[in-house]
Formats: sequence, structure tokens, C-alpha cells
Amino acid sequence: MRRVHLEAAEDHVQRLARESDPLGAVKELIWNALDADATRVDVVLHRSPLGAVERVTVRDDGTGMAPEALAAAFDRIGGSWKKWTAGTLLKQRTLHGSNGQGRLRAYALGDHIRWTTVADGVGGRSRTEVAAHAGARNDFLIGDSVPTREATGTLVEAWGKQSPRLDRLPLRANHRRLTTELAPYLTAYPEVSVVYDGVAVDPRTSVRHTSVYPLTFAGGDAQLKVIEWSAAVDRELHLCDGGGIPVGTVDAGIRAPGFDFTAYVLWPPMAEHVSDVHLGEGHDSEVTALLAVAREQLRAHFRSRDDDRRRELVQRWQAEGSYPYDDAAAGPDRATFDLVATAVHRHIPRRGNQRRATLALLREVVRARPERVAAVLDEIFKLSDDDRGQLDRILGDTRGIRAAATVGDRLAAIATLRRLRTADPDRLGAVLAEHTWVFGERHGLLTADRQLDAVVDRHAGPDLLLARARREHERRQHLVVGTVDTAGAKELTQLVSYAEAVAGDAGFRGIRVDWDVWLLAGRVDDDLRPAVRDPHRPRGCVLDRVGLRVWVRDWAEVLNECTDRVRFYEQGVTGYPDRARLP
Repeated sequence: MRRVHLEAAEDHVQRLARESDPLGAVKELIWNALDADATRVDVVLHRSPLGAVERVTVRDDGTGMAPEALAAAFDRIGGSWKKWTAGTLLKQRTLHGSNGQGRLRAYALGDHIRWTTVADGVGGRSRTEVAAHAGARNDFLIGDSVPTREATGTLVEAWGKQSPRLDRLPLRANHRRLTTELAPYLTAYPEVSVVYDGVAVDPRTSVRHTSVYPLTFAGGDAQLKVIEWSAAVDRELHLCDGGGIPVGTVDAGIRAPGFDFTAYVLWPPMAEHVSDVHLGEGHDSEVTALLAVAREQLRAHFRSRDDDRRRELVQRWQAEGSYPYDDAAAGPDRATFDLVATAVHRHIPRRGNQRRATLALLREVVRARPERVAAVLDEIFKLSDDDRGQLDRILGDTRGIRAAATVGDRLAAIATLRRLRTADPDRLGAVLAEHTWVFGERHGLLTADRQLDAVVDRHAGPDLLLARARREHERRQHLVVGTVDTAGAKELTQLVSYAEAVAGDAGFRGIRVDWDVWLLAGRVDDDLRPAVRDPHRPRGCVLDRVGLRVWVRDWAEVLNECTDRVRFYEQGVTGYPDRARLP
């Protein structure tokens, strides 16, 4: 047995050990194994009867450490053989470490460390043990090598440390952190397997979507790889060399509500710029320029993915019958609902009836009180900051949402009127009474009036659909609407006589009144068309006097004109169809 002394200050060795980061130590030991051409690495967390982690072992089937190389491996910091080769010795896989500091990280896992390594050396295959203790971090005891026929590989054991940080190693979140860091490497080398605490680290089992983009910046060309996960992960941007080996990690630096992802910037010279990576983004460097380009591409990626996710969710809701619109409904009202509903989709109940009711209520809130949507949903669902921020951006222009609601209401009313005209004439008047804008926007604020009802009841005329009034200062506005199946010369004569009678009724003598008397017909005879299409009067106006206008209109024409008017309003006011995007 021989003792090897590491020529470095004790406090420097302690800093390099980073004992507050046991998961980082596990990562480093895994990378050391992979750099030794291992195809399988097993990390085992040994627990005490009370569940505390009392020992950590990392076993690999790599090439091990030959006896003649052990002294050089443990007696200095830096100077690793990895600096002088582009890949692993046998398989020429991408290398991770080159600073020779990995062995010191094991102190984060235990006070007692033992390496048992089997390797082929000058004298053949042998097994050697190396031991160390935290009481003398700079000293390593290398045992005598023993000939063996065992398979090559290395077992690292760490024990004798009690720490709450060690007890957190079994957390599922740590398995996910390993998965996100190792994902590019394990994807590039599918023959490699890593098992952590009995569970394989396999990105394929939790990857939801993967995209790769070329990047061009002042320092040359690089790649951005974006992996979206099916489980929650820390949103990180890993700075990697061309082989996907991470050199450093920074915050992703973008908002992407609803997505769990990891991004990887792959740039072959990244390892040569490790100092720039560690200095951060507060100074000008090629790494800083590359990060700016990568983040811009990330934003573009998630704008596109948000559109994809919205379509997928809507299609799923439609297929299961939960979506509160039929296929014919379109426009900004529906588009706004889609944006809001998909922004909070994680909070919507999964059960069919509950989801259907929630989506229907959400539609009504969006249409009726758009300025309150974010507050209402926050109160019900306790939204995250990301979700609330996205809703605020979507709902920033409530004027447009109110316009969308108006469009939706009017298109629905027009569809109802088309159906009732022939299917249920008794309800036709009640629906028209709520939608007097059908006869022109100036009639949009009319209401029932007892005095007007008494006047029209005194005079015989066509079948009455409604009579409505409005008073403005000292002037009144009256709208009277009747209906017939067919309008011809006879019906026109009767209509004019009826209009003159109600307009001249003594009940309104001395009062200034503007009368509009309409006759809606299922069909207008050809002999009446010259009168309804007189170029000197509005279309359908057959009599235009001071205080009295008489109209004969075809039902279908009126509803078609209303539809055109609503569509024009829709396009001009709401910015239809796309109103909001992720940043």
C-alpha cells in the first residue's frame, strides 16, 4: 500500500468538493464512468432502517483505472489525460471532464470514500482499491493490485456522512434533473444506460416533443435543441459542446406558460469558452451573443407550439363533446375563448360533465365580463404567475373582446330569426323585440310603450310583429313592424293607409314623432320592385315624408344585409382572427 498526497491547500480541496451539492457529485461520478467507456452505470442509494441515506455507490462497466495510472490520477488537480484526446479511449465517444476534479466531488456523498477498480494494465488485468477520508482530504491510500478475471469497471463507495441533503437524493425531482442533463448524451449513444436508485434514466419515457433549430451568430453556427417533458422540470438552458456535453447551465430566460422544457445550445467550441460561461451574461462575449440568438429562437418555438397546443386541445374537447361552440361558429368571440380556455387548461376539470359545464361558463364570462375574466379565474383556480401573466396579455384589449361578444350575439340572433320566420312565427315578434337593430342601428335602443300600443291597436293593418318607441329630448321615435306572406300593389296601398292613420292619430297630436313603419314579406311581387328599389330613396323605402317613412322589405334580404353589416364590423373593429400571442 502506498500513500499519495494531493499537492493543494486543504481549503481549496474543500471548495472543489462542493459538499453542499450531493446530486452534483453523483452527476460527476456518472460522467467519469461514461468517459471511461462505460455502457452501464448504476447509482444505488443505500438506506438505513429509518430511511436515511447512509451509503451511495456508483458502479460502471467501463475500462477502469490501470495500476500504473492511479498515482497520476490522484496526486494533482488538473492535468487530466482527457485534455489530450478528442474522445474516449476505446469508443471515441464525446468526453465530459478534463480538469481532474471529479474524484474530489465524492466527498459530498460521504466522509469515507473507496474506489475499487478493475482494469487492464502492463501486468495484465488486476483489481485495485483506493481509499480516502474527509479528515485528510489530500491523502489517498492506493492498495496493492491483485490479478483478477473480473470484468473491467469501477465501483465508487461513499459512506459515513449524515446530512439532510443526502436524504433528499431519492426525490423524484433529482431523477428528472439527471434526465434533463443526460438527455442529449443518452440520445446520441442509445447503447448507454444509466440507472438511478433502481429507475432507468431514459429520456424517451418522458419526452413529449423534440425540436432542433440551426442558429447563426457572430461566432459561427450552432444548434438549439428543445425537449418538452411530460413532467415538471426546471426550465434550464444547457450550454453544451457539439456532442451535447454540458459546460454550464443558465436560466432559460423566457416565459412559456404550460410547457415543461429543457433547452440545449450545442456549439463545438463551447468547452473552450468555459470561462465566459462562468462569468455570466453581464459582459460581451460570443457566448452572450449566442444566448441572445438562442432565446429569440426559443420564443418563436413556443409561439408556434402554443398554436399547436391550442388546436390539439380544441380538437380533443370537440371530439368528447365538451366544446361550447358548434362547427359553424367562428370569429373573434370563439378565437378569444380558445386563447383563454387553453391558457388555463390545466385547471379545467377532467371529468366530462364538469369540463363541459366549466367551458360553457367560461364562454359566458369571456363574452359578458372580459375585464373580470382574469380575476374570476384567479379566484377559482388560484392561477400561477405565468398563467395570470398570459391571461393579462390575452385580455389586455377588452374592447376587442366586447366587440367579439357583440358579433357572436348578433350572428346567433340572425340564425334564430332565419329559423323562426317559418318554424315558429309566434316567437318571431318576441325575438325581434330584443334585436331591433335588425331594422338599422338607429333602432337599437327602443323599448315597449303603452301609448304607442294603444294607438296601433286602434287601427287595422297587417299582422303586427312589434311596436317600439324611444324618446329623445322633446322628440319621439316609433318603429312599427308588420308581416305578410306576399307583398304586392294591394298590400302596399293598405300599408301606406295604415301608416298615415297611425302617424296622424290624435294620441300624438302636438308631439314631434319620427315614424318608421315596416312590412316584412316572405316574397315581394315583381310589380312592386320599382317602388322598393327607387334610386332616389333607400332600398325598400316606398314612402319618405317628413316624420314618416314606410318600408317594404323581403325577409331574406333584410337578414342578409344584417349579416354583411355584422361581418364588416367584425373585420374592422376586432382585428379578427388573431388577437394574442405568447411573447
